[in-house]
Amino acid sequence: TETVRMRFCRDDGAKGALVPLLLGLCAVSLASPGHAVPGSPSSHKPSQGRSLAQHGPAARPRPIKSSPSTPSEGVQRLRGGGAVDCSKLAGKILFDPKTRTFSLYSKSSLYAFRADEAGDLQHVYWGKALPRDDDLRYLSFSNVAICFDPGPMNTYEDADTGSSATPPTNHFSTPGAPTMPVRQLSFSDSQVPLHGTTDADLERALPLVGRNTKLLEFADLGTGDYRPPTFKVQYDDGGNISPATYIGHEIVKGKLPMRVAVGRSLWETGNVTLLPQLRGDEDTCSTLRVFMEDSLTGLEFELIYTVYKDTDAISRRNIVKNPAKRRNAPKTTNAGTDHVNTVKLHRLMSSTVDFHTQGDWNLVSLSGSWANERHLRIQTLNQGRFVFESLRGASSHQQNPFCALTNSPESTVEREGDVWAFSLVYSGNFKFEADVSETGRARVNAGINPSSFSWHLPPGDSFETPECVMVYSSTGLEGMTHSFHDLYRQHLIPARWKDTVPPVLLNTWEAMYFDVNHKKVMALARAASTCGVEMIVLDDGWFGARTDATSSLGDWYEDRSKFPDGLSGLVKDVNSLGLKFGIWVEPEMINVNSQLYRALPTWTLNQHGRKSRCEGRNQLVLDFTLEGVVSYVISKLGALLSASNIEYLKWDMNRHLTEVYGNSVAADKQGEVFHRYMLGVYKVLSYLNEKFPNVRIETCSGGGGRFDPGMLHFSPQVWASDNTDVFSRMGIQHGTSLVYPLQSIGSHMTAVPNHQTHRHSSLKTRFLVALFGTFGLELDVRTLGHADIIELGKYIKMYKHLAPVILSGDFYRLWSPQLKYSEQGATAWMCVAKPSPKQNPDTVIGVVAVFLMKMEPGRHLPRLRLRGLDASTFYVLEELFPNRSSRDVNTGAIVLGVGNPQWNTGKKFLKVTGATLMEAGIPIRLSFDGDSAAFVLRKAA
Repeated sequence: TETVRMRFCRDDGAKGALVPLLLGLCAVSLASPGHAVPGSPSSHKPSQGRSLAQHGPAARPRPIKSSPSTPSEGVQRLRGGGAVDCSKLAGKILFDPKTRTFSLYSKSSLYAFRADEAGDLQHVYWGKALPRDDDLRYLSFSNVAICFDPGPMNTYEDADTGSSATPPTNHFSTPGAPTMPVRQLSFSDSQVPLHGTTDADLERALPLVGRNTKLLEFADLGTGDYRPPTFKVQYDDGGNISPATYIGHEIVKGKLPMRVAVGRSLWETGNVTLLPQLRGDEDTCSTLRVFMEDSLTGLEFELIYTVYKDTDAISRRNIVKNPAKRRNAPKTTNAGTDHVNTVKLHRLMSSTVDFHTQGDWNLVSLSGSWANERHLRIQTLNQGRFVFESLRGASSHQQNPFCALTNSPESTVEREGDVWAFSLVYSGNFKFEADVSETGRARVNAGINPSSFSWHLPPGDSFETPECVMVYSSTGLEGMTHSFHDLYRQHLIPARWKDTVPPVLLNTWEAMYFDVNHKKVMALARAASTCGVEMIVLDDGWFGARTDATSSLGDWYEDRSKFPDGLSGLVKDVNSLGLKFGIWVEPEMINVNSQLYRALPTWTLNQHGRKSRCEGRNQLVLDFTLEGVVSYVISKLGALLSASNIEYLKWDMNRHLTEVYGNSVAADKQGEVFHRYMLGVYKVLSYLNEKFPNVRIETCSGGGGRFDPGMLHFSPQVWASDNTDVFSRMGIQHGTSLVYPLQSIGSHMTAVPNHQTHRHSSLKTRFLVALFGTFGLELDVRTLGHADIIELGKYIKMYKHLAPVILSGDFYRLWSPQLKYSEQGATAWMCVAKPSPKQNPDTVIGVVAVFLMKMEPGRHLPRLRLRGLDASTFYVLEELFPNRSSRDVNTGAIVLGVGNPQWNTGKKFLKVTGATLMEAGIPIRLSFDGDSAAFVLRKAA
């Protein structure tokens, strides 16, 4: 591996500018520890054995001269089309000093940008992997200024000096060189010719344009770019102009952990890291740190990119730091001495990506409502700005922190076309905005919602954003889904739960609601144990004096009138049946009718002194910005989990935030409260994971109101929706699967008529819908007849057999539940096991389920074409639980039989090749709304 090695010295003649001296020459540097490039701010501490450059005022790197490019390693050139094999580059980050281009190679894609002649970070390319030797600067010729586009930034002297403005400065020209109206060359003229030109010719020819004309990675406000910016700051003189330019970078192996993710904590000295983040090591990923600064004020920025080897994913986050001693600071201030040189951060997005003009831009999002969350939406983007966001204090039922751009039409986007996707690892207020300019170019910003955010940065303090995960797919939404699922299973969900099958639980809520006690729970547990249930979860109603939703939230001790032997006695009795025990809590909430509120009414989140406030579900929100609140919740949950053998915790949140005011927060820092609240919640969840690693946590917020990657960092599963009706759940789980792996989707079988929609469905269909998730029960098994108990036991046994394929395999959406996307009125899902040497002829390697949502008399369903199989392999297809009902052709009556497979050949199994299953498909005959069929595949012996 060739590495750029540099040192820096002062050049007094250049007024303190940095002078990089090239000690080792190379064309491309591969990711390696200690790869430092000019201008890395001194305040960013290097790891042991790594040396970063020091800089002085107005620091600028001098030109880097490099040798001609060396032959590519592990790359096949395109000759008349075809794929590029960049497998040896996957997970690596390359920097070409000749072109100042960064190339981030993931599994099969490339993300490229460059530091241009003005010091801006120009986005170059994001798509399928390209050969590493190709010079992509020619793509900048697409940067064509139109009327009213501002030009590049100029330097000038004060008017009283009599000097006139100078032409644009080349950010990489030699310090002290005369300014000329032509571009100053950054590199030697003796470079390898490119398409018949020398490198110098190309440098001269590149368009000299302003920021509104460029595709950018990091965008400021007010210096010519009229699109929504990445960041906005306000200095203590009232100014918010702060152009940031590139000064250096560093490439390291592995994942760079968050260091200043929250700035200074309200109740701890120093900086603490609480934000959720992806994991990664030197074998799975590489990280790029790009350093930028405002040359006038010295405000520092760090852009952090991590690229993963085994999936087409990149994570991004940004850091801003107010240096301890800011240059050119105002001599006086009206804000008082405590605020001198403080910078107020009004906006800092986690990622900004600009896209060149395509055909029609389509935006994919997940939206809905309570009991109807995360439905797939696709809409065409026209000129203007499309925004979706949450201001509720949680990621919300209404919008999910995810979006994707595609150039594919709705009818083919599932499996075809380019998709560029964004997923924010955060659970609080967020904002995604897609801005399409008059030229057809698009910008996507993702991050904390600036409408409810501001942050004070005193000298020496920093702020770090949540991570944004970016995924590219050349195979539509299907390829995007596989990347997200693999990434989140491997690098986000707590590692100890990886490849585990959650226990089959029965939750008491729909069986008993608040009417729980020791005797009733034990009766339910005994009935559940006869059909294969593995865990009893005691839901709401067990604590304080809780008989309905009007009291006792915050009083986390058992109601002895209901549980005379305490929770520990109940847990022991449940365990004696061979069942595990779990419990429900809602730690963020408080009822006015509670011991806690009567003792500490000031712990609620509202502006004390006002005599009005909102209640939701008869409850208020605890102020998680308070140290006392967080410590109280930690102590109560710690005592609860320590006192008994509790192996599962369901954390609920049944209202959103209003009257958001931190009474312990300074008046001019109230913009920090929403974010600090979320950090307080993360702190408690971090404690639970560290202190009780064997307790499986399922988070919930009135169903799926906080289903996001931030929660998955702490809990392996999230309750998908309070709506358990199978017809509703098909759309909810279908949309959720776009981003979130099936092992994270909380899904239960419930009673009929359904408690939310009052619809009826068969036990088999309820089983199959819940099968494509964590699977559990939410019904009173004591009321089931003997035949239903036997049938339910068969389904639970089948779940345990199929769960490894479903929870860890590749997921395929064969038919969509939304009639807009498919005319057949049916839904079909499929999971295919990852290749494994342990597979044998008896191993199930595929599971398929199909559901009829709306029966159309006289209309046939199409054949179901499978996905993800090897075309040349023979498979044995078996239908699970074939339907027993059929229509008598002579009388028209529905009759019950023994049950025949869909192919109706008289044989139980069908043996065909993967090619036939994927191209010809299998016949589907379903008879009524909610009818269903399921199949398993094994490789033929």
